[in-house]
Parts: sequence; C-alpha cells; structure tokens
Amino acid sequence: MTVHEEELLRRIRELEKRNGYLNQQLKEHRYGLTWIDVPEAFEKASENKIPILEEVKDKSFTDGREKPTHILIEGDNYHALTCLQYTHKGKIDVIYIDPPYNTGSDGFTYKDKRILTEYPDGTPVPKDHPLRHSYWLSFMHKRLELAKNLLSDDGVIFISINEEEYAQLKLLCDSIFKENNYITTITIKVRHEDRILKGDKPVHETTELLLMYQKSSSFRIQKRTKDNSRPTGYKYRITELINNPKIIDLGGKRVSVFHPGEYKIEECEESFDNLKKINIRGSIKAGNSSGRFHMAYLEDRRNDYNVLYKVPDIGEDGLGHRYFLSRKDSRQANGSYFQGSPLSRQDLKEIPYPNFYDFEPEFNTVGQEGGVPFGGGKKPIAFIEQLLKIYTNKSSFTVLDFFAGSGSTGHCILNMNSSGGNRRFILVQTPELTYEIKNGKKVPKKGAIDVFVAGYERIVDVTYQRCKNVMQGYTNAKGKKIDGLGGSLKYYRTAFTGTGNPLRDPIMLPSDEDRISLAKNAGVLVSLAENTLYEIVKNDYYQIFTNNHGKFSAVYLQEDFKKFEDFRQEIEKLGGNVTVYVFSWSNNPDGANAFMHLPNVDVKSYPNAILDAYKSALQQIESPK
Repeated sequence: MTVHEEELLRRIRELEKRNGYLNQQLKEHRYGLTWIDVPEAFEKASENKIPILEEVKDKSFTDGREKPTHILIEGDNYHALTCLQYTHKGKIDVIYIDPPYNTGSDGFTYKDKRILTEYPDGTPVPKDHPLRHSYWLSFMHKRLELAKNLLSDDGVIFISINEEEYAQLKLLCDSIFKENNYITTITIKVRHEDRILKGDKPVHETTELLLMYQKSSSFRIQKRTKDNSRPTGYKYRITELINNPKIIDLGGKRVSVFHPGEYKIEECEESFDNLKKINIRGSIKAGNSSGRFHMAYLEDRRNDYNVLYKVPDIGEDGLGHRYFLSRKDSRQANGSYFQGSPLSRQDLKEIPYPNFYDFEPEFNTVGQEGGVPFGGGKKPIAFIEQLLKIYTNKSSFTVLDFFAGSGSTGHCILNMNSSGGNRRFILVQTPELTYEIKNGKKVPKKGAIDVFVAGYERIVDVTYQRCKNVMQGYTNAKGKKIDGLGGSLKYYRTAFTGTGNPLRDPIMLPSDEDRISLAKNAGVLVSLAENTLYEIVKNDYYQIFTNNHGKFSAVYLQEDFKKFEDFRQEIEKLGGNVTVYVFSWSNNPDGANAFMHLPNVDVKSYPNAILDAYKSALQQIESPK
C-alpha cells in the first residue's frame, strides 16, 4: 500500500468514526416530534382494495366557454390523495388546507383500526383523551406526506391552524418538508377582541395561524410592489458655510466635521433633487452601510450635539458622500443621515410581505359567501386570494385543497379568473353527514346547524353547490341575483377495485386478478393524468377521452385483445395528438406495433404505472420512529 493510499484509508476511518459518534448522539439526544402511530380504519370497501376515481356524470357540467375545467372529488382525502399520486404528481403549484384543529369540539373524528369499538358513532375525540395528539398527528402525517409528492418543485403549501396543534404541526412539517423550506407563520386576525365566544376562558382568541412551506429552494417568493414614483420625504438641502472644516480619520475615511453655525439645513418642496432624512434606529443600525458606519464610528460621539459629518465614498445615490447628523440634545435618542435618491431607483419598489393580516371584517361577514351557509370555519375568499398573491402574480396555476369544506378555495379561484387567467382548482371533500341520529330522529351535528337547516345532508353537497352557484349564478339570501362567473366542473368519487383478498396487499403485492381489475376500472385516472377530461367513447373494452382542443387519450381496458382491432381503427379516426394506453403485464406496452404508422400516437403500458405510483408514495409513509 502506498503512502497516499494509507492516508486515504486513515481519513475514511476518521470520517466513519466521526459519523458513528454523530449518529449515536442523535439517537441518545433526539430533537423532534414523536407520537404513537395510530392506524386508521378506512371504510370496509377500501380494505385490501385499490383506490380509483369514478366520474359522477350527472354532477359534472360544462358551459362550453374557453374556461378551465375544475375538479371536485368526493371521498376520504387519504384515498383521493393516493389516486392523485398517479394523476398529478409534481403538477400542483399551490396547496391550501384548513384541516380540523383538534380542539375537542371541532368535529375531528378518528376511526382507530386497533380499537374499532371506541367511537362507533363518530363522536369527536375528546380533549382529555390520552392519544388525542397522536390521533391527530397520525391523521395529518399520512396526508401531508402524500401532499408533498404532488407539489411542483417551485410549489408551496399553506396550512391554517390555531394554537391547539400549532407547535406539533410546525415540527411535523419541519420533518416532512424540511426545516430549511419553512417560509413563515402568518398571524390572521379573525374576530374582534370584544366578540367573545367563550366567556369562561381567561384569554380570548382573536387570531389564527397559517404555516407556509416551499417544496424546495426552486421557489422564489415575489415581493409586493409599492409606488415609488413620488419623491416623498426628499425635502432637505444642506449647505456648507465654511471652506476649511476640521478633517478626522474614521475607519480609513477622511471625514469633514461641521459644527453648529458651519452648515445650514433647509426644508424645500419635495423633489428627487433633494435629500431624505433617515433616523438611525432599529434594524437600520445594522441593516445598511450607513447604519453600520454610524454605529461603528459616530455613536460614541452622540453627545456632541448638532454636529454634521460628511463621509466620503458611501451610499448608492451617486453623490460621492453622505451627511450624518448627531442628535440635537440629550432627549433625542438617535442620530440621522441624509441620502439622495438611489441611482437604481424604480417607479415601483419591491417590499416584503408582512406576517400579520387583519381579516376580522371578512371573517365576520363570510356567512353567505357563495350562496351556501356553513356551520363554522368558513374561510373568506379575500383571505385565500391574499395567500395566492403571496405565492405568485402568475395568471395560470393549479391549486389543491383536500379539506374543501364550504368550497372557499374554489370560489376564490373562479373570482380571480373573472379578471382573466386560467387558474384551476382541485377540491377534495369527505362526504361527512351534517346530522346524527338520536332517538330515531335526525339531529344537527354541532357546528353544522346552518348547513343542516339549509337542507344539505353532507358537507360535500355544500362544496358542490357553492361551485355550481358561483359558476352558473344564484340568488343570495337578500334576494339579489348574482351572475355566474362561468367555468366547467368534473365531479369524481373515490371507489375501489381488486379482489379484496385479506391475505394480500393489492398495491405492494398485487395479484394478476388485481391488475386486471384495475385495468378495467382506471380509465378515469388516465384521463386525469393526461388532462383529457371529456369522455367521447366508452364500452367494455376501451375508453377515449379528449380535452376538446385536439388532444386525446385512449385506454384499452382488457387483457383480452379480441377487440383490439376495433380499438386501433377508432384511434386512426382521431386527429391531433393521441396517447394510447394498452394493457400489459410488464412496463413495455403490448400492441405498440399496431400504431407505428401513426406519428401522432404515443403508446404506454397500463396499469403497472398506476401501481408503481401508489407503491412509491405509500412506502414513503413510514411510522414515526
């Protein structure tokens, strides 16, 4: 072994030793969030079956105009998010969710797979339950892991929450999205300080919180713009009254010193030809070169009152110098400096977004937005629109809300599109009942009284009705007719396919029968993945979809190829670009040679890609360690 090889080996052993020590320290002194993982008991129809989506055609509609087609999915959002792993992985730009806050009275329920008889009637998890936080964290962990996969590299997620689970949610999101992708927590004022909900509490809550994370460093937040075209504050002129001021050395600079009577400061009409006075306080002390120079060399001279210092080679206004003025007397806390208009000044100035917003008036009047009532937690569209403005000023992007509730996110997107744009929404809502049965009678659930009285039996009906109202028009509670904003909606429902063999996981270890069953029933998933949402042909052997703009997707549903020639002939009739999906036991599409003479046709295998997408996502959801 050469000397060089021995040195490399020594370094490798040293690194291994160092990493071993670090890993041991992390095990012994772990920082982070831990909880007892509580498996969910999903609906029996889903156990050991493969989730898919089916279109509910009598609830889908289109206005035929050049508007985006939006998507509403009815079903448990865990199943819906699993389906979206295949159809929309990496395609979502923004996620906004308003999950249950786990207050003990907000309706959050959890069906524990290990304790099936604990809450058979869907009673909310009480605040004093020993596994209360574990229930909630298990519930959120699974869904956020799936949601992360759907975000594009430059995508963001906003999550509304209150103080009950904020600390836990922050640590959970740090783990899932990584701490370096945390952007901010925004405080939202939602009610007036005198509008007290619970008088027995010593502290009245007037605000909620909103977490914001980026998917990766590819996201660049665009600051808001402010009018910078007016010379506000540029009203000072300084005249030197002597030609031979005292010169001192400060930080390697020859600084001219003017005492009272040796200079004159005048206030004039505002103009960019004048100077602006900046008080040196707060973050300015260290935030720019002038503040840092003052603190390093002039702060010690603060008791030399009304002294003017002319410092050369500082500032970005092209003057070649900057004037600093010491405080006028002992009662004044700080000194000042005078700057000219920066050479790089633009008429529009970029400034950061605040992390506090007052939406109390909007939350107080949100009740009848969209023509549907809602028990509690309804978010005003102005609030969601502000979040989307923080995300981007683009007019085309896709938003996902998988706790859709009253449909505020959808309403917001439709409202924004009314001024131009092609923003799209995907909403997911569990069909939660707004009532429960007591003594053989329907009784409104707590928090859903308004919905129940209005005749809606499921929360998802409220979501759907609001989307329909806003798109097609409605009459509000005051009898005023509200014009529709236009748009098309595709309504889907989660469903399940496969053999349901209790001894076999159909995703991790699918049988041939599971693959065949999936292939026969997953045409809608292909249409969503290809964004060709409009079905034009359907029979037992194949489906064909279009986007109505010259793009098609075609799916051969069977492992039996006896109708494949008919399928091929249908494809030949289509103009535009066609993506053909053909059943295959492998990832190489069978029957691809049948379309080699058609340059507009791309052939893909089916359905293994769906299973692979599901498997990859579900493997990612590991029990917390």
